[in-house]
Amino acid sequence: MHTSDVFERVRLALEPLADPARATGMAGYMRDQFPFLGIAATPRKEACKEILKSLKTLDTDFVVDCFNAPEREFQYVACDHIKRVGIADLGFAKALVQTKSWWDTVDSLAKPIGANHDDDLMRAWALDEDFWVRRVAIIHQLGRKKNTDASLLAWIIEQNLGSSEFFINKAIGWALRDFSRHDPSWVRAFVDASELTPLSRREALRHIS
Repeated sequence: MHTSDVFERVRLALEPLADPARATGMAGYMRDQFPFLGIAATPRKEACKEILKSLKTLDTDFVVDCFNAPEREFQYVACDHIKRVGIADLGFAKALVQTKSWWDTVDSLAKPIGANHDDDLMRAWALDEDFWVRRVAIIHQLGRKKNTDASLLAWIIEQNLGSSEFFINKAIGWALRDFSRHDPSWVRAFVDASELTPLSRREALRHIS
């Protein structure tokens, strides 16, 4: 099956579900940066489930087609595909992070990227001039629980301290909060020893009494 055919199947599956009223609200929530069809996550995933199941490995052309489409739901479908099959080409992954960048797609890509990360590459990403790339480096270990590399997490965060970027400071707090569920004493000690912004500190300590 040609990639264009796969994208066309997705388009034909989604467009009948479009809800202009919902689309207005969804676009507003994303600060009107992207047009939407107005389809919630559950019906979107259900409509595309069988189509995506037919793709056994990453179809980069299909992903590019989705990221080139105007409506945001197509980028979500591309991220759903990547979550299913993974993404080993971190050069391609970085290009996606930097395409139509906003927290919704960037955060969706972070975990699949983390599954194939190289420590040295994540250290390089932590210093990237693009703060969305740095955000991925900060949160790429989310969900690893006790398998989190605390020294790598600390190093990446330390490279981003003093940032005035909301999405960086929020990511720092999020990464620390996630790890605090498994090593609260380490997170408490790190927070106390670091000059975190109030936002990062508040988020980091949310589950620590």
